Amino acid sequence: MKFTATLAESTTGSYLLKITNKGTKACKVLGHPVVTFGDLDGQATERGEAPGIEDALRLEAGESAYAGLMGGVDDGTGKTVDSIAMTMNTESDLEQTPLKASTPGLYVSPDKNSVTAWVDNAEDALGS
Repeated sequence: MKFTATLAESTTGSYLLKITNKGTKACKVLGHPVVTFGDLDGQATERGEAPGIEDALRLEAGESAYAGLMGGVDDGTGKTVDSIAMTMNTESDLEQTPLKASTPGLYVSPDKNSVTAWVDNAEDALGS
């Protein structure tokens, strides 16, 4: 898997998250990604409903899924980080190695950063 985060809206610090299947076999993504912020404790809250297991996105080799990470406006209550880490939301007890992405200047405000569920296009990820 390849994971990237691209600044989508500079005034709100929102990022488009993209995960791409770099393998040779299909895989599935389900629900919301689990996003943590640099060396800060905690994670982004889930925004919106996640599809059920029967609606998991199937990614063939080379295909991508998207989620929107909604940033917060610098209100003086949080901290700025330069990277995030992402793991998959799963009920499996298998250990995951977090995928990391650069997010220069992402402002992390307590309880204001949220992430949408995985979808199959960037527009829906940012519009949720």
